[in-house]
Amino acid sequence: MSKVIVTGHGGYGTAMKRNLGMLVGEMAGFYFVDFNENDSLDDLQKKLGEVLGGLPGEDILFACDLTGGSPFRTAAMMCMEHPRWAVVAGVNTSAYSEMSFNLELPPAELAKLACDVARETIMMFPAQE
Repeated sequence: MSKVIVTGHGGYGTAMKRNLGMLVGEMAGFYFVDFNENDSLDDLQKKLGEVLGGLPGEDILFACDLTGGSPFRTAAMMCMEHPRWAVVAGVNTSAYSEMSFNLELPPAELAKLACDVARETIMMFPAQE
């Protein structure tokens, strides 16, 4: 069963925890880590390490706010040492919700599901041709 670590800039992790809590309730298997303005990369690594320390041997999917940012790069570096781990970035609330019901998937498949759902649920109103 995969575990998901949601991380990003500012209060991203905390905000997503509150957002998802309103929609789907308690998110078993999800962990939320903020990378705040005054945090160094070492601080971020320490925060992620604290969460990971409680999840030995688990399959991990890092879900980051955006591609290329410090949380994404830090998670990607961690994944290089753990071939069953994966990183996904830029997913939306719909994707997080769907992931919460599919934690039996391995991290790479869970990441693909998140990308597919995010793409399918992005829309504009009114629609333009």
